[in-house]
Amino acid sequence: MAFQMYEFSHIEECNKALVDAFVTSVKQNLLTQDSVNLAFSGGKSPILFLETLSKEACDWGKCNISLVDERIVDQNHEDSNARLIKTHFLKNLAEKACFKPFFENTDLSLDDLVKNANIFYKQPDIAILGMGADGHTASLFPEADEIDFALTTDQNIVLTTPKNAPYKRLSMSLSALERCKKLFLSIATNEKRIVFDEAAKGLNPKFPISYILHSKKVMCDVYFSK
Repeated sequence: MAFQMYEFSHIEECNKALVDAFVTSVKQNLLTQDSVNLAFSGGKSPILFLETLSKEACDWGKCNISLVDERIVDQNHEDSNARLIKTHFLKNLAEKACFKPFFENTDLSLDDLVKNANIFYKQPDIAILGMGADGHTASLFPEADEIDFALTTDQNIVLTTPKNAPYKRLSMSLSALERCKKLFLSIATNEKRIVFDEAAKGLNPKFPISYILHSKKVMCDVYFSK
């Protein structure tokens, strides 16, 4: 297995430990390099993490922020992950961090959105992931028509079309995630723990997160709260 599990009884305690570990990892990278590339996940779950992280003392001016995945919606849309980062992270002590979304607008064709995202892609040193109740991570959905490509391609950013969730997405591929130096996974609730435990048994196409948990290329620190 390629993960280390950290379990907590309360989400606040889990979040504080995750923030501390994340900041420590950022600082360790900055000891040997001039800047560090970070990729954040979106959705509702990371809000507490992002709000807390924005108040942490760190050399954020040396941090380049990108996304793990993004819904193809306008950046002002309430479901935009770019909007999430701007609202909940790029403030307080973290306002000097440099954020680069996958796209500035949605007027381009899907092919051009993917092409441009790959052109401007900077490989993250550290990424933080979430996991859905269906076992997806990033926007690597098990039922998406593009899932086989996303799990096998060397392309960094791929298009995915979930069948049980809204919007087409841009997402880091499995190979891009595995090229990170470090991954963090944040999950909560016993419902998701059941899914996680199934994925932890072995590689399973029904649970894309299993490819991270059993990766031979990258280590993932899992932070779980009940």
